[in-house]
Amino acid sequence: MIDFVPILYKEGYTVLDTKMQKIVRDISNLCIGVNSNLELSRDFAEAVGIQLKRLGINAIVYGTLDTLSKDDKNPLDRFSTSPYITVKMLELMGEGFANAGIYPIVDGRGEIDEKVIETLISRKIYLPIYVEGKEKMEYLKNLGYNTAFYSEEGPLYGKEITFNWASEKSYDIEKLREKILKGSIVILNPEGHGVSINDPKSDAKVLVFSTDAWLLELAKGVESGENPATGRRVW
Repeated sequence: MIDFVPILYKEGYTVLDTKMQKIVRDISNLCIGVNSNLELSRDFAEAVGIQLKRLGINAIVYGTLDTLSKDDKNPLDRFSTSPYITVKMLELMGEGFANAGIYPIVDGRGEIDEKVIETLISRKIYLPIYVEGKEKMEYLKNLGYNTAFYSEEGPLYGKEITFNWASEKSYDIEKLREKILKGSIVILNPEGHGVSINDPKSDAKVLVFSTDAWLLELAKGVESGENPATGRRVW
């Protein structure tokens, strides 16, 4: 069930603002960011976008402009400690949402890692940004990031939401969810013991992102050394 939080009302457009794991159970930004196959994030975003489009949603606030830090209070909301991986995820997911006809708006609220902005600019990737207000918009523009900006009040700068198409592809979201979870089993601490669920700060040996029984069985195999880890430790 989607935690439906519309934030923008402009000539009938509806924007969804919620955590990714509330759209598809257990699939947080960090879960996607540690996956062995980053390209899956594009398919995932398109699959989610197709469903959102059918619900009448026109745009989504997704991702982050921040990177993971040791003292992060919301580690599941970050993709990686790396600004390069963060930008790659923003790009791939943005493509997926756009392919589905959902206008992608990157979440620029809260802390921002300026290296993420530098990487976006160096790669000439200019995605729309959702900000708290004009002060944050001016901050980003002063860093050289000139794009479309949106806030609770509506568009601050740039074009309106204009996507009027829908994807004709068909995805099995549950199978895609399982594929992502299976590819995101991470060795946290080679000398540790046990399996941590959604806690990258744990002293456990293995990290997974769901309590699904089949995934915990795979994680135990990784812990025992019977199976290799499938995800990448990004911190």
